[in-house]
Amino acid sequence: MIPEINKQIADIFSSKAASLISKGERYRFRALAYSRAARAIESLNEGLDDIYARSWLVGLQRINGIGNRLAHEIENELKKIEG
Repeated sequence: MIPEINKQIADIFSSKAASLISKGERYRFRALAYSRAARAIESLNEGLDDIYARSWLVGLQRINGIGNRLAHEIENELKKIEG
C-alpha cells in the first residue's frame, strides 16, 4: 500500500503535470518529468518522509525519475505537509 505522504506528493506532481500540459507544447518535457516522478513516487513502498529523514536530498535523487530540481520540490512539499 502506498504511504499517505507519497500519495499526497504524487497527487501534487500529477496536478502540476496536468497544468503544464494545458499550457501547451512548450511545457511538454517538464510535464513529462512531473508525470514520471508521480508514478515513481506511487511505486515506492517507503514513505518519502522516511527517505528524506534518512538521507536527505541524496536519498530522494536515488529514486528513478527524481533529479535535483524535483528532489528540492519534494523537500519543500514535505516541509509544508509536516509543518
